[in-house]
Amino acid sequence: VSIITTQGSYLTRTQQGAGTGIIISPDGYILTNNHVVDGADSVRIITNDGNQHTDVSIVGRDPLNDIAFLKIKDAKNLPAAELGSTVKVGQKVIAIGNSLGRYQNSVTSGIISGKGRPVAASSDDRKTKVEELTDLLQTDAAVNLGNSGGPLINLSGQVIGINTATVSDAQSMGFAIPINA
Repeated sequence: VSIITTQGSYLTRTQQGAGTGIIISPDGYILTNNHVVDGADSVRIITNDGNQHTDVSIVGRDPLNDIAFLKIKDAKNLPAAELGSTVKVGQKVIAIGNSLGRYQNSVTSGIISGKGRPVAASSDDRKTKVEELTDLLQTDAAVNLGNSGGPLINLSGQVIGINTATVSDAQSMGFAIPINA
């Protein structure tokens, strides 16, 4: 799913952000990154079929691990992702996301380049503090701005990670939180 966040009001400058999420239950629970919804006054979710949901609440956040849970009110029969747990270096993977906040369902492929990687992550505006994330999966599948919170999946279609960070001065180096973390 694509996630659009809004921060501000008619009295202040309104800012929008974009990210991606993973439907984890048919009744509307969505898993994403905390940094995707941090500071948001409202959240809008667009599912793969194009339906927009504006009655969305943030039901849980873990800033230390960069995880957030959202809930679409009164959702039913949404297609929930299947979760997997086995990850090996050299394993082929696919990253899915809302690239640059404009290109929904963008798909890139690569391999798991490393496991257990630490990363110091900060936002592009450099106004937010740096987060220290540990035990991440490293992949060469392109993870672009807007892909945060999206799934890193194995070739069986199981979610094995949550795309969370890139290295701005490297090519094709992205990081994902292992789904079993």
